[in-house]
Amino acid sequence: MTSLLALTPASLLALALMLWLLSGVLSWLVAVFARLSSLISGLGGMLASLAAMTAALQIVHGGPAQAITLPLLHFAAEFSALNGLLLLAMSVPALFCSLYACAWLNAVNSRTRARTGLLCNLLLAALAAASVSANAVQLILMMELAALCAYFLIVQSDDVKSRRAGLNQFLSGRLGTLCLILAFALLHHTSGSVNFEVLRQATLTPGIKSAAFLLALAGFGLYAGIIPLHAWVPQSHSSAPAHAAALFSAALMKIGIIGIVKVGLDLLGAPPLWWGLMVLLLAILTAFIGGLYALMEHDLRRLLAYHTLENVGIILLGVGGAMVGVALDLPVLASLALLAGLFHLFNHGLFKTALFLGAGEIEMQTGIRDMEKLGGIARLMPWTAVAVLIALMSMAALPPLNGFASEWLLYQSLFQLSASKVFIARLLGPLLAVGLALTGALALMCIAKVFGVTFLGAPRSQAAADATPAPLAMTLGSLLPALLCILSGVASPWIIPHFSGVAASVLNTQLMPFARNGAAVSGTSAVCAPMIALLLLAMPLLPWLIASLLRGARLPNRVRGDAWACGYGHSAEMVVTATGFAQPLRVMFAPLYRLRQRATPAALVAALHRGWLGAFCRRLAFIELAVLLVVAFA
Repeated sequence: MTSLLALTPASLLALALMLWLLSGVLSWLVAVFARLSSLISGLGGMLASLAAMTAALQIVHGGPAQAITLPLLHFAAEFSALNGLLLLAMSVPALFCSLYACAWLNAVNSRTRARTGLLCNLLLAALAAASVSANAVQLILMMELAALCAYFLIVQSDDVKSRRAGLNQFLSGRLGTLCLILAFALLHHTSGSVNFEVLRQATLTPGIKSAAFLLALAGFGLYAGIIPLHAWVPQSHSSAPAHAAALFSAALMKIGIIGIVKVGLDLLGAPPLWWGLMVLLLAILTAFIGGLYALMEHDLRRLLAYHTLENVGIILLGVGGAMVGVALDLPVLASLALLAGLFHLFNHGLFKTALFLGAGEIEMQTGIRDMEKLGGIARLMPWTAVAVLIALMSMAALPPLNGFASEWLLYQSLFQLSASKVFIARLLGPLLAVGLALTGALALMCIAKVFGVTFLGAPRSQAAADATPAPLAMTLGSLLPALLCILSGVASPWIIPHFSGVAASVLNTQLMPFARNGAAVSGTSAVCAPMIALLLLAMPLLPWLIASLLRGARLPNRVRGDAWACGYGHSAEMVVTATGFAQPLRVMFAPLYRLRQRATPAALVAALHRGWLGAFCRRLAFIELAVLLVVAFA
């Protein structure tokens, strides 16, 4: 690790890219040797992730943005605090996914092992290169390469469900790429360049800027999964391997979010007010609908995918708030909102990685994805249950975890928005805060549903009853990011200033002191995360100590038997089901649930998923991937 720290960020990033590429190719070549292939892919990915993390930390604290050419690779990169943060937010989940892959790849057949090991590492290399791209051509090229890798990860099962999911992802990705090409072609026509540094200095008319922003919002929004551009997200996360799905959520979709930040706040200058208002409305729609649809899902990974949409909306609330703050010349609002969005972007990668990898462990050990057929898993897979519970609590923004810290900052920014002198801002601030609170309530219900139905109660199938703990590497893959959720939540007052520095560099403003003396501060409000952690630990421990001291010579604790069932013998059928848990919401929000069916008519879906179109897109994807690899290496 000391030798890594001695290298420059450019050398570290070049090393990471080469490690991802070489380990992916070597694991593909020796795929018939299960143990060797899985170790090459997994350990190579872990070393590459560590190198990328080290480079990212140096870039974040490296001062003003600078143009760098990566050694050996001759790749033009831009090292800025925003790019470094995106690289860090992707490489940390990549580390745990590679650890998980060490065990998962060893348990599958050689064909799946060869494809998954190669494609996952190629996906990570493309995303890392995209995160530091210095011009639009490289950015679009790397995003397209990453999207094609994702497509082949989705369709490798070659069943009807996977083919439909792959086709949705392929069509959405190509449409997003087309929108981005049009956006940057428009900017190139006006400025004469697609280099980001030149675009920052270019003088653009308001009409050109708005047209480019709308095209870029659609293009990056398709990658990020903004509702209503989200059709590919749930099916893709359910069809790909669990660690690949974690990378979709924690890395691939983050490129879309940072793209919106870069275009809306960096490349095109100060945004007009209506840009920020549009992003805010799309954000709250994405957050609320994502949380609402998640509660109706029984497939654990589809449920988590919808919650990724919810968190994409929460992150974009911060981005939209920053755009509004810049438009209204409110630097505190802009800095606080962007800080909250960027901090939640990093936090989401941690808890969503733990959740997807935990879901993958359950699927590996039971062969089941449907929560209705699980139950009682906590006793059989205790460490997986602990990791998933911590990550669920972080997703629901419960203190003192990291999800609470970032959402608390977001609430503070919405309160700042409510105090604005502009009427539309004073109107939207409270409404958005209420919408965020409703989204949090849905996330709390999701904790009860997922953990209660999946991990508690009695097993509802023989496969669930026969479950055993996952291999150590897989268990650590979900447990370690869950522990980081605790650490980054408790230590948030010391972490927040670093994210505040990134926000200040994007907005080109002075650093706002949003954390001091161990407490995160905004205006007159403060919260001390370490103190909250101590109080929460003391709440259950103190009554237990008092009861132990005052117990005296009472009878010993009784041995627990079956749950009380009104005098009847307890059976697995009496345990609450996922369907029954969510039924009141299904009735209450029936019009919103029917909206999905009306927005995607059955005739249109049937026409899109005819056999010839899927086969044509698969051949086209293979040709495009081959061409892009040749272009990238050339």
